[in-house]
Amino acid sequence: MSGKYIILFAAAMLVSTSCSLLKSKIPVSRFTTIGAVSGKPVPDTRTPAPAPAPNGGQLPDIGTLCGGKWIISAVDANAIDAEDDAPYLYFENGTGRFYGSDGCNIINGCYVIRTDGSMMFSHLASTMRYCPDNEYAALIGSHISEGRALFVDTRRIGQDTYIYLSGENRKPVLTLRRHNMEFLNGNWQVTSIDGRAIDDEECNVFFDIAELKIHGNTGCNFFNGDLYIDPSKSNALDINNIGETRMACNKGDQELRMIVALESTASAIAGDADNTVLLLDADGKELMTLRRIPLSQENAGD
Repeated sequence: MSGKYIILFAAAMLVSTSCSLLKSKIPVSRFTTIGAVSGKPVPDTRTPAPAPAPNGGQLPDIGTLCGGKWIISAVDANAIDAEDDAPYLYFENGTGRFYGSDGCNIINGCYVIRTDGSMMFSHLASTMRYCPDNEYAALIGSHISEGRALFVDTRRIGQDTYIYLSGENRKPVLTLRRHNMEFLNGNWQVTSIDGRAIDDEECNVFFDIAELKIHGNTGCNFFNGDLYIDPSKSNALDINNIGETRMACNKGDQELRMIVALESTASAIAGDADNTVLLLDADGKELMTLRRIPLSQENAGD
């Protein structure tokens, strides 16, 4: 095994174990990090982070909101204009782990949302590429540093959601952005597939944007799948890893056409009629039309 892969493997093992240490309630300030290249202990010289709020402080909703991928759109108030190798962070809800790229190196580690409204990073690891032409990688790395706590603020502007990570002076040092797809949340009736009307009350889909999951019924079988939302592209939506039950039904090719349409989806937009959504392929062709199922109708079916 080459030295490069040994380093990456060691870094991955460090992250997989260190996040569980965070959950053990041992103070983060007692940890030391392991050098990603040398493997030698690094002295813990970091400045202690601000103390958590007193008991009773409320956790910000950011704990749920931050899950998924975010483009780093600005550092120290300077906009980042990068189409290729755009820096990003991906937060895993429920695990306390994150990974991403500073535009040069792959980074990963642990994070925790604290009761004072800050996000603390720890147990960080990184590849060690040299990118002399990258103007922002080092700045990003200086802010996503071991044991540092950054205050979290959020804002929605149009269809974009922003997370601002700020220092003690509350001036943003990192701005994270992603396109808002929450209009998809909820239960939808399938009214057409490939332009052909569907008159089947059992044919429906349910989007859970927070968990990046899709559930539904083809009119015959139940299915589940994963969603991927590209935060750098407006209305981008990929549906994959679809799994179904295996009941036999006499509904022609409806099920096959529905699954193919879902797997071919590249974007989702609001329809012309109220409470409708269109799923489109990569060329903008309409694959499926959905109509929101009113909550009263959902409850009536319980």
